Formats: sequence, structure tokens, C-alpha cells
Amino acid sequence: MFPELSIERVFRRELDSLPLPAEQLWVPNRRTRAPTLIAVSVGAAALLLALIAADLVREASGAAAQPRGVASTPPSLQPRASCAAEPLGGNGRCVTRLPTIVRNPAFGYNLTIPGEWRETQMPPGTEPFVRDRTSASPALIAPFLLDRHVFTARSPQEWVLTTTPNLAPAWDLDIQVWDRQGRTALEWSRTFGPCDPAVPVYGTSGCALRTETIHGGSFVVTTVSTFRGPQTTSYYLERGDQMMILRYWSDPNATPPPGVTDATLEGIVHAIGLV
Repeated sequence: MFPELSIERVFRRELDSLPLPAEQLWVPNRRTRAPTLIAVSVGAAALLLALIAADLVREASGAAAQPRGVASTPPSLQPRASCAAEPLGGNGRCVTRLPTIVRNPAFGYNLTIPGEWRETQMPPGTEPFVRDRTSASPALIAPFLLDRHVFTARSPQEWVLTTTPNLAPAWDLDIQVWDRQGRTALEWSRTFGPCDPAVPVYGTSGCALRTETIHGGSFVVTTVSTFRGPQTTSYYLERGDQMMILRYWSDPNATPPPGVTDATLEGIVHAIGLV
């Protein structure tokens, strides 16, 4: 007699008769983890790229939202931490002063100065006038000086001891606005020191002239050097009927305020906003 065939036995026989693929193709082993690791790595890389792209978009939108005439802060003007001395009760704490924006809407410029800097008032008798040029053009006399501001990193006590006639002290920034008197920036640049080619120069002092574009403004720049070491840099900009002059001088014989260098002064000038 034939054995009784149930439906379960029929299915089992049919299944057992099916051919199987090679064992290495269907038996799990450690190598099956590789696709998973690859997928995780690709996902992490995609997330990193998305974060970087979002950061770039945020920086770009911040720059686009920046008011016109306000320049970004250059590295030389970044906040500098100053630590109070122990005898003064500072307990080792450090204070970081952020840069200050000085706005001059009357004459259309914004200035960014380090947090340790301040504006100071030049005493009477130290105006940038040249009284022997009353008949010259442009004339550097009182009626034509429209505005002047001097900025320093010195304390009031230190600053009083360093004032000089006609010039702001070394390592300070002097900003002047004059009636242009119909003269160009190049002609104005010839009014300071040995920069006038028609005037003979004696000794080892000299004047180097160049042009620079700062935030859309075309400046005539002069650098006056002397054999003793001091060096004066002046920036001249025509603005309608006005002449703007930014001037500073460095002196190796005068100790600068802490943290102030030529790069600091140049950074302040190059951060100016023209509005």
C-alpha cells in the first residue's frame, strides 16, 4: 500500500525539490554590514554639507542686511581682552571691549574704532592751520576748516602730555573736513610736508604718493618719511565741495598705546563707511 499523502507532505516534498542558490549568497555573514555602513557614511556626509551650506547662507544674508556705509570690522580692530591687575581688585578677570561705531551724519561718514579708543579734543592753538599760506590755494586757514575729530587710545592724563602744534599726537587719528576750494585731492596732497614737487626738499625726508579705493571712494594717499624715523600717512578724498583728510603718524621714538600699531591705524581708515 502506498503511504497516505497529506497536503503538508506534498508541500514539503515540493519545497525540498526546489534548487537552492550557493550558500555564500544567502547565508548571513559579517560582510553584509558593509552596505549599511556605506549608507550611514553617505547620510552623515550629506548632513555635514547641508549644515555648511546653511551657515554660508546665513553669513551671506547677514552681509546683505548690513547697513550701507558700515564696513565689516577688520582683524586689526577685533575686540582685545584686557585683564585687570590683581592689586586693583580685578581678581584675574578679563574684560573685552567691543569696537565702537562713531557716526558723523553731517559730513557723511561712519568710523569704527577699537573699544579702548575714544574721541579727544585738541586744545586751542593746535588747529591744523598754516598761517603762511593765506594767499595759497587751497588755503589752510580757519574759514575753510569745516570739521575736525581726533581719536586716541591714550588715557586723558597720557594724552595731555603728548600734544603737538598743528598735528594730533603720534599714534592718534586726525579726521578733517575742509572746504575744497575747487581743488582736487592731488592738489590738496601737495599742501603737507615735502609733497609739493615745486618745493625743493633738503635732507633725507621724502614723500611717496599712491591712490587707493576704499569702499568706493578714490583716495590720494601720501606717506611722508623723515630720517629720524617718524612717518606720516594722509588720505585725501573729494566729496562734492568738501575735502576729507584722514591723517596719522607713527614715531618709533614715541611709545604707542598698548596694542596700537601701524596696522591698527590703517585698519581704522580702511573700515570707514562713506554715506
